[in-house]
Order: sequence, then C-alpha cells, then structure tokens
Amino acid sequence: MQKKIIALAIAGLASTAAFAQTNVTVYGVVDLGQAFVKSTTTGGADRANAEQPIVGRLDNNSSYLGFKGVEDLGNGLKAVFQLETGYNSDNAGGWGGARDTYVGLTGGFGTLVAGNLTHSLRAFGAKVELTPGAAGFGTMTSVTGTLAGIKTGADDRAANAVAYVSPNFGGFTGTVAYVNGETRTGANAVGTNQGGTNSRQYQIAGQFENGPLFVGAGYHLAKSFGLTSPNGLGTPSLNENGQDASVIRVAAVYTLPTKTKLTGLYDYTQVKTGDVGGAALDVDKIKRHAWSVGVAQPFGKSTVGLEYGRSHNVKADGDAIADSSTQIYTAVYTYDLSKRTALHARASYLNNGTNVNNAFYLNPVNNGVTQGDGNDYTGYMVGLRHTF
Repeated sequence: MQKKIIALAIAGLASTAAFAQTNVTVYGVVDLGQAFVKSTTTGGADRANAEQPIVGRLDNNSSYLGFKGVEDLGNGLKAVFQLETGYNSDNAGGWGGARDTYVGLTGGFGTLVAGNLTHSLRAFGAKVELTPGAAGFGTMTSVTGTLAGIKTGADDRAANAVAYVSPNFGGFTGTVAYVNGETRTGANAVGTNQGGTNSRQYQIAGQFENGPLFVGAGYHLAKSFGLTSPNGLGTPSLNENGQDASVIRVAAVYTLPTKTKLTGLYDYTQVKTGDVGGAALDVDKIKRHAWSVGVAQPFGKSTVGLEYGRSHNVKADGDAIADSSTQIYTAVYTYDLSKRTALHARASYLNNGTNVNNAFYLNPVNNGVTQGDGNDYTGYMVGLRHTF
C-alpha cells in the first residue's frame, strides 16, 4: 500500500490522467558495507616494502531507486517502462544514473525495448554471482569481464540500445540487441574524414530456465569500441578501423534437492587491437580464456558461499604472454533478518601475474601502492542490504 501511495503522489505531479491508466511500482535497494582493503605489489625482496597498510572505507554496493509500470493497450498489447538510477548511499554524493531505463511494447510477439539496457551476457554473469546483488568488490567479473585490464562492455549496461526478447517457449527465451555507438571519429587511409571508427555493438543470446536448472549462452561483438592501453602490451595506436572485441560466454546454475547452489561460467574474449605498441611490439590480436565456479549452501537463515575465478595467460597473436593470468577467491556469508533485509560479509583475494593488472571490477582498490602489473588486492567487508 505504501508503495502505491508514493507512486501516486509522484506520478500525480506529472499527469493524473496518465496514472489512472498505468500501474506504477516504486522499488530500490540500499546496501552499505564497512570495508577494509589493501593492495600489494608482487616482486621478490621488494614485496615487503610495497604492501599498502589496510585502508578502511564505507562501500556503496550498487544502491538504486527505480520506478516501473505497465499500461494495457488492449488486444494483448502492453506498454512497459522503467526508470532506474543509482545513488551514492555512502556519502550522499548524488544520483549515479547508468542503470536500466527503457520504454517498450510487449505482447504475444515478445518484448521490444529501447534505452539503457543490461546486456544478456552481463545478466549471465550476475546470475552465477554469489555476492548479494552481484555488487561490491570480489565479483568474478574481475577475471571473466576483462582482458588484460580492457573492459569490452559485455559486463556493463549499454546506452542507446534496442533489444528484442522472444516469448517464453517452455523455459527458453532468446534475445537480440543492437547498440548505437553514436560516434564516428578519425580519418581513413587517404587522410580524409570519410572513414574512421564507427562505434557500435551487437549481441545475440539464448537462455533456458526451468525448475532447478538455468543455462545461458551468448555472443557479444563491439565494433570500434575505443581501446585503452592494455596492461603489459605497450600503448595502442588507433588505426582507421578502430578496435573490435568479440566475447563468447556460457553460464549455468543448478540447485540440488539439498538447496545447494552450483554455478559455472566460461568466457572467451578476443580483441583486434589494430597494431599495439608500434615497432617495438606489433600486436594485432589479443585473447584469453576465463572461467569461474561457485557453490552456496543455505543453513536456515544463513547462507555460505565460495567462488573461484581464473583468467588464463593472455595470448598476443597466438603467443602466450608469461605470467599474465589472474586468480580470484571470494567467500560470502549472508544472514536474512527478514525477507527484505540481510546482513552480509565477504573476504576476497585477487592475485595477478607479474605481467597483468586486473583490479576488482566493482569498488576497486584505487588508493594503494603504485598501480601496475603484478598488483594483488585483498578486501574484507561487513554490510547491510535492504530492498524495498
């Protein structure tokens, strides 16, 4: 009742007549955790002198506020909308935006939406993640969502996106999406401004969910997405075609009769760099394999979970770069105080090889020792999460 009253008050400011036709729901999350983190550089005798003292901080774990609704248009057709924004609950620093916000139509044909959308591949990663809300440091995306420090966008929300989701066929749904890059920069080979990079993304995915089993597989292609310098590979030089990234991902979750949750994810990422590093290091293509596994077991109101992820050595034009792999270990504990409020705790350790620097994907340790290849990261946190 309280949600409907709030929704009515807000919607009434905009259009009383419109609200009479639309069912609006207000929802959100407030999640804060007291964290202690540190970073350490790898390297023989210098290691003892390069360990950062523990830093205390209050982490905002993807707190957000949202409004969503549906209007029945008749003949099985409905209009749907969602407006969702993140906010900094740790310091009242304002609204963060960048969450799922869209408008669309749904019916017997499926669902068509446009706006700022979650990629299917990102959703697969969240599905197998054991940390509450797939938020905060220690998530497996630290190794499955990056390639030598490069974020391809597969684990981020996509702005300016259009997506179609099929009807449900006995538990199976398919998704296709196109993301407008809305940029064209640079010049073509003859020096005119007719060519250059044209950033855009494509994605196709399918998933099956029925009872205790979930399986999803998808392909993500980012064209001319604007490569930043990959760790250990020198400085990239933009060519007329920009940089392309392709990601293949498979994820699965199975819940045993004992309520034991088993998770697994495999990710293959390849980036065509367009010549990285100049004459000293001429690299056209880098790639890597990564995977994660997890297990969670509830005991009454408590749940204990363990996760492990590994990103194997990066290959540059087919040749492996030594000591460029990353491992992450995360232990998670939650205790349900009610259906909407839970205590949670975690400990996470991310170990980089000497030629790579993958950081925590979310809430990274960003005020430690000099950032560079071979850094290791450790974090501990106790928090409270409330949904409404």
